[in-house]
Amino acid sequence: MQPVNRTDKRPPNAQIAASIRAAILSGELEPGAQLPAGHELATLFGVSRMTVQTAVRTLREEGFVRSRAGSGVYVRDQASLPVPGQHDHVLAGVAAFLFEMGHLKRLTRAGWLLLGIPQPETVAEHCFRAGAVGIALAALEGADVGRTAALCLLHDSHQTRNGDVLSVARAYVTTAVPAAVTAHQTSAMPTVTAKIFQDLVAEYEAGQTLESQLARDADDIETLLQAAEYGAQGHDTAPWRQTSTAALRTSSARQLAQAIGSANPHSWWSAFIASYRELHASPQGQTRAQ
Repeated sequence: MQPVNRTDKRPPNAQIAASIRAAILSGELEPGAQLPAGHELATLFGVSRMTVQTAVRTLREEGFVRSRAGSGVYVRDQASLPVPGQHDHVLAGVAAFLFEMGHLKRLTRAGWLLLGIPQPETVAEHCFRAGAVGIALAALEGADVGRTAALCLLHDSHQTRNGDVLSVARAYVTTAVPAAVTAHQTSAMPTVTAKIFQDLVAEYEAGQTLESQLARDADDIETLLQAAEYGAQGHDTAPWRQTSTAALRTSSARQLAQAIGSANPHSWWSAFIASYRELHASPQGQTRAQ
């Protein structure tokens, strides 16, 4: 756990909650471990005890810690987190999580509704193509391809529970942080499985590794691709294109954005027209057609 970063735009209590949350998810603070006393945390983070209390209250509401009167604050055991019910099969929690991920196939990307697009792509569709983008970017940057793809696939997994909040609503709506949602989603899983999902989401949200930065770029590139496609249909997607392009972190992503900007999103199949005609005009093509 690190002192509060004064250059971070997040309020100190949010930074402290994030730091303790990361320590719990990474195993630095194990289930049942007691947090340092309030005055010790205040000294460690360089803030007032009231700020620490606000951060701890957030973690308590998220299900990460619990208080014992006259004793202190303790990391909650994973099994005590909210679960959908009692299950007999050892992998019932994994099955439940996978069913929950299926909900992303029915959850539309809300931002495009502002343009009057009646049936925007789903969150699952967005994550799938973001995964493909992540593979390409990881290969170009020499990063771990598999981990980048995994980060892309899971980066919106928390939206099964808190939805895809419209940009205009974010100033009015407060939702649980993704790491907290993931902890609840995976609480009935075997620990070794739950930790994989929790670590991936925590890594993506922290944005410190090359793979997480590429996954974030893949998220923006996928939005850029979708904006180009909706733009070709006559919708004004300029704000989405500008925002997505400005957010890119890596040189490979910026180069890919340039390529996307100069391409026709509906001409990817045109190169096959000539070969199709040549194939069916040749004797070999006629033989294969028969």
